[in-house]
Amino acid sequence: MPSIVRAVLSAVTASCVVIGAAGCVQTPAPLPSGTASSSAPPRPFTVLTEQRANTTDPAGGRNDSDAMVTLDLFQRLMLVQPSTQLLKPDLAKECLFTAAQVYECTLPKDVVFTSGRGLTSADVKFSILRAIRLAPQKMSMLAALRSIETPDDTTVRFRLKYPDNQFGFGLAVPAASIVDHVAYDSDKLRPVEQAPIGTGPYQLDSWDSKGLTIARYARYRGPLGTDMPRIRIAWSDSPTAEEALTDAKAEIVWRTLSPAAIDRLQNRIVQDQDDGRPAGYFRWGLPRVVLQRLVWLSRSPYRANASLRNAVALALQEDRTASSILPSMIEGHTDTFALGGEPKMPKLEPGIALALRFTDSSPAMEDLANHVRDTLQQKLGITVQLVTESERADLELRDSAPMVNTAVGWLQDYLKNPLPGSAGKLSNLEERIRSSSREDVQQPALVEIQKQAAADATVVPIAETDGVLFLRQRVDLVGEAFGPGWQLALWGARWRN
Repeated sequence: MPSIVRAVLSAVTASCVVIGAAGCVQTPAPLPSGTASSSAPPRPFTVLTEQRANTTDPAGGRNDSDAMVTLDLFQRLMLVQPSTQLLKPDLAKECLFTAAQVYECTLPKDVVFTSGRGLTSADVKFSILRAIRLAPQKMSMLAALRSIETPDDTTVRFRLKYPDNQFGFGLAVPAASIVDHVAYDSDKLRPVEQAPIGTGPYQLDSWDSKGLTIARYARYRGPLGTDMPRIRIAWSDSPTAEEALTDAKAEIVWRTLSPAAIDRLQNRIVQDQDDGRPAGYFRWGLPRVVLQRLVWLSRSPYRANASLRNAVALALQEDRTASSILPSMIEGHTDTFALGGEPKMPKLEPGIALALRFTDSSPAMEDLANHVRDTLQQKLGITVQLVTESERADLELRDSAPMVNTAVGWLQDYLKNPLPGSAGKLSNLEERIRSSSREDVQQPALVEIQKQAAADATVVPIAETDGVLFLRQRVDLVGEAFGPGWQLALWGARWRN
């Protein structure tokens, strides 16, 4: 495995120990071979999240909740556990390089879609090409793809433009999920009103204005089987989620709680432990898996203004705690953005008015958006207006998961939208990293990309923070409990014995 994608499990485990006093218990245990012996309570297993899912089409996902739904309803050829960066088959029986620029996957013969039709290599080819056409940015990890061949129903042969050590990881991202080519339109996203057709461990049971319900798919064939017959995923604000967790009306609360609610819950856990009482819930350890960043959107007329981009980066320097667009827990991280101090602010031309939006993943993002707006206005003398996530904007605050938890995966925010003057250089550097397994080749290229990111300032890091995931004490997460970029995947949910 290339040096820049080595496991980061040791860092995660060490951080979990630090958090342990506040209720962090473990990272996912190995997937059990049998089924859980305890029975589910009368109401469905319930997951609460503030971030609403918008689609069941893998090519249409816009946020981490969309990714969660996709991960549960569909399969991908490959699977990645983010804590170890271990790449292994999911839908495929095996995938391997048969030549330097040929990646070949063999499919099982007994996989059946929820439509009742058997899956073949034609579905895989259709799904990958469809996703590249409908969602090219989400499929940028497959940039080396030249063509796809299907010599028989169980063989998929990918021919590449150059040797690519990241290609298998690209086949594990949510957008690369396999759909039924007979049922899906090759040029349009599937509406929510039409039932999704996949081969994942779950199938959609219902979707309404308050959330969705998924049910175990009896004909699922793969490594991620679940014992949970039904799971309800409901949209919730922070006060409702906090109350539901303390009153045992929800099993999992994900990316919903305000900073104050998180502090209250963790304090109650500590108090219960001090009083010798079993806490009713605990926080799952996800240390520093979230990178908050400010991204210039490609349609902004101000994006080409280098002085303004650099001024924005300088204005955020005093509060910045993340020093690169590559998180410090990933091998290859290099400090390229200055931290702290009181940098001198440049003088900008008058009349600049920017629109800033933010991903609605948690209440903390709204607080951060207000802080960033106030900082830019006070230090730069410009106007910044907060707009909704669906409105056009110049800047966007993001804390969404990367496509996959590797160095190249984290860099896609920057690499897939380069400035015209940097595009050629960045393309060559990325190909150099992907096509070599030598650290003395990869490392300098990786450092140069991070330096260029600081010079371009189209993606500005703000802070590395912990993921927010609370579970009831009766609940556990086992096996490959998260998607490739730390997205919650419900196939790992179990009742504790």
